[in-house]
Amino acid sequence: MGTVAHAYNHVSRPVSLHEFRDAVEAVCRPRFPMARSARPQRIGAGGVDSMALAFLFSKLLRIYRGDKIGDNPAYGAIAVVVDHQLRDGSSREASQVAKELRKLDLKAVVTPVGWKEEKSKGLVPSELPNLEGLARTYRYRALGSVCSTMGATSMFFAHHRDDQHETVLMRLMAGHGYRGLQGMREANSIPECYDMHGVYKSGLIDDQLRPNPSLSFRPGSREMKRLRNTFRDEKMSETWDAMRSRLRDKDFAGGYPEYGTVERILEAPYLKPLDTEDGGVMIYRPLLEFDKARLIATCEAYKVPWFEDHTNSDPTLTTRNAVRYLVRNHQLPKALEKPSILALAKRAKQRTQYEEAEAHRYLVREGIVKDFDPNAGTLLVEIPRSRAVKRRRKRQSLGPGNKPRREHRKLIMSIAVRKLMDFVTPEYHLPPLPNLENVVYRLYPHLASKPNPSPPKTFAMAGILFEPEVTGKSVRWCLMRAPYTSNQPLPVVKLHGSLDHRLRPTMGDVPQPVESPNQPRPLGWKKSKLFDGRYWIRVAHNTRSTFRVQPFRPEDAKSFRKALPPLRRAKLERLLKHYAPGKVRYTLPALYGVERERDHFTQHVTQTAMLLALPTLGIHIPGLERWVRYEAHYKKVDTTLLGHESRGETRHVVRYRPPYGVMRKQKLRRMYKYRERG
Repeated sequence: MGTVAHAYNHVSRPVSLHEFRDAVEAVCRPRFPMARSARPQRIGAGGVDSMALAFLFSKLLRIYRGDKIGDNPAYGAIAVVVDHQLRDGSSREASQVAKELRKLDLKAVVTPVGWKEEKSKGLVPSELPNLEGLARTYRYRALGSVCSTMGATSMFFAHHRDDQHETVLMRLMAGHGYRGLQGMREANSIPECYDMHGVYKSGLIDDQLRPNPSLSFRPGSREMKRLRNTFRDEKMSETWDAMRSRLRDKDFAGGYPEYGTVERILEAPYLKPLDTEDGGVMIYRPLLEFDKARLIATCEAYKVPWFEDHTNSDPTLTTRNAVRYLVRNHQLPKALEKPSILALAKRAKQRTQYEEAEAHRYLVREGIVKDFDPNAGTLLVEIPRSRAVKRRRKRQSLGPGNKPRREHRKLIMSIAVRKLMDFVTPEYHLPPLPNLENVVYRLYPHLASKPNPSPPKTFAMAGILFEPEVTGKSVRWCLMRAPYTSNQPLPVVKLHGSLDHRLRPTMGDVPQPVESPNQPRPLGWKKSKLFDGRYWIRVAHNTRSTFRVQPFRPEDAKSFRKALPPLRRAKLERLLKHYAPGKVRYTLPALYGVERERDHFTQHVTQTAMLLALPTLGIHIPGLERWVRYEAHYKKVDTTLLGHESRGETRHVVRYRPPYGVMRKQKLRRMYKYRERG
């Protein structure tokens, strides 16, 4: 960080408050529009050119106090300064930045990056070849930790048009396609924090359990009173028989899709579905439409000091620095200049949005998703077979003579398949679209240049097992977690750590203490841990034992069944048979208690793991609730794809209507005839 600028920039005009407010409202769309009320919440600001962003936010919150940003009204902001500690004096300069931020009536927090793992190996962080990627990961995790502590769900970065230009140039150099040339998005979930509960796409369920949640989906007292009066008036005004006489028979014929007959419902043992997570920290970039020169002009006009990190000007340090040096010190071809590159990014973004919307419409229109079971982590989809192509629609067919249309259809199906895979995959990142070509050919054989006439077979991709079931006019696929291989380490999560202070312990959700004078007092819920990229699991216990979550092992099944009472054992058999048949059951999370025994002679420690519960099935050994409680939630999924019926073969035909009716045409003919005679 360097000197403070004093000369006023006469070329670029400062960013006005109204421009900044419009930019914030444009990028901060509500994530939960169905929320009835919202509690004031803090917002966080960080990143490059943060002094201009901090000043604009300070002015915005002072003049438009309580303005709704996202889902909650904002009354205060937190400025986060991340000290990467890559050079001498960085801590002192970070303190100076925090001091200047406090002058703007903002709460400033300095978060250092420790580089503990690298230093423990004797490595120098500044000399690492992947320095830029590691610094990005640690920076985001530090910001996510601060947001979790402060209770903020909105983080604002000061990325501007110049940063967007550099980003697209870097991706162009790396050979990205048009989907990678969109640049930075205006709003997205915070990356690199995939295993942090309450930070990455999670935390809404816990928020609703608080005494004063930040979002409330319950109607207010006035609305409840109005609804009661409305129901009472409707009940007194018209009887049910009179109302039923005006309704058609088919109004009572509709049901929930794919649940079948009543007999099928009664055959399935009841299992309460797991709640799916939502929420988390969102990153917003409201300054992407402003040049860096305008941010500098803003600081100069309002005499706001800013600091420049001299390492950002070293072209030998990172790839971004080299691209920045090239842009500022050389004349680029017109196609690589900022207006052309940003126009390219805009076109790439629009094209990607159109394709994503088309894939979403296909999944909803055809009712592809038939059933989703979060307890077992399985997804049942039905792929309709290709319809017969009529002669008049031959030009729109997917035959060999129409390759562009077939390629476009294959792309849309790849996007749709990736949306389906997101329900089940344990991986943090979905595979790129080109890698899904073989998956699309297996699910949609008619899209291949040489369709395979053989029946569909089971295959695996991205930790997902695709298992087919051929029915009459369609093929059903069951997507489930692929079985763990012998050469693959099993996912294991140790459930220890600090308490989750966001939830206040109550006697209803914390295990009751065992009546013993030596028993420690009950503890609150531990922080949720992510198991296998799918399940958020946490425990509350009043013992000094150690717990861990790992896949249900076949060798523990017999002893676990023997420990259960007869009725609970029979219930377990029914649940496994219906919800987790075959090898699916051995991908379910299981809660184990770990006991350690030390040999007094050899000082060797032996660990023994005992299966205590299957959290997603709600089955545990007798008496466990006295000293251990557990809770499991499924990761966030796209619920807008659930509960839709297929349109089928029939379509609503809109007949052609002439602009004039028959009588109007006859009248015009008579008028024309009379005009000729005259």
